[in-house]
Amino acid sequence: MRRVDDVYFPVTSTRAEGLLPVTDGHAIHWEESGNPGGVPWIEAHGGPGGRANRFLRGLIDGARCRIIQFDQRGCGASTPTGEVANNTLQHTIADMEALRAHLGIERWIVGGPSWGSTVALAYAQAHPERTIGVKVSGVWLCRQRDIRWWYDGVRELFPDVWDAYAALIPEAERHDLRGAYYRRIFDPDPAVREAAGQAQYLFEEAYMHFDPPFAAPNAAGRGLAYSRIFATYAYNDFWLRENQLVEDAGRLHDIPVSLTTGRYDCCTTPVQAFDMARALEPDRVRLQIVPGAGHYPSEPAMGRAMALETTAFLDWLKSLGRI
Repeated sequence: MRRVDDVYFPVTSTRAEGLLPVTDGHAIHWEESGNPGGVPWIEAHGGPGGRANRFLRGLIDGARCRIIQFDQRGCGASTPTGEVANNTLQHTIADMEALRAHLGIERWIVGGPSWGSTVALAYAQAHPERTIGVKVSGVWLCRQRDIRWWYDGVRELFPDVWDAYAALIPEAERHDLRGAYYRRIFDPDPAVREAAGQAQYLFEEAYMHFDPPFAAPNAAGRGLAYSRIFATYAYNDFWLRENQLVEDAGRLHDIPVSLTTGRYDCCTTPVQAFDMARALEPDRVRLQIVPGAGHYPSEPAMGRAMALETTAFLDWLKSLGRI
């Protein structure tokens, strides 16, 4: 993790890890780092289909926090890799509860970037009694308008990127790229699956960065596994009813929530954090729209803001008697 003005925290070493059997033949890989006597903090990764990134520990104060990271079903080191059966947001929430009980944690801070924000907010709404506070970034509400932006609206700013993405699909199907890619990512022909998985990954990566220095993944390996899970979640509206996270904001009564978003985030657009903040209790929400920032916490402006907000958020929780 790059450091900016020395505000990033040391990336703490893994102190413990394991593979926790859950339900339906799935097993969840988890890692623990930071202060074993600190405030428990579980960080959900992005995606759907991503994996825990230990370098993001540099945005969490390991001296004050007991940091838990995990790979969601079918992701990263969880098994079976790329499996979409019995793999929903609701399964992820249940897996987090199983992990909490396994680790002997009573309550914890829940956080995450991008899709991780969705997971964290949904978990907190399902289990407010287990939630100390919520700290998320790149807020993704998964409403129909947000999904349409992801598949089509982004063309307004990245016409070349969108054109390359749409080129794989015949014109007669381009009115529904979500469905068209879902069908191809699960096509019986391996060549079709690999081409669609690669295109899906490259599309997202190309517009999420300000300056995208990324290496294309092997679509037959982790890249295709990622795309299988993402396409399945997207095709099923991410297992949320329309506007669910906003409509259920009342479930977070008295729970402090921190929302950080980049002003120029072209993936999880800033209006999503803004709308979520407006639905929460004014004295229990912190909203920060970061100038000069995009989506990725690995980029300086966003990373710096997120690290600074960690300290401010922990201090806020302490002042409220939550920790």
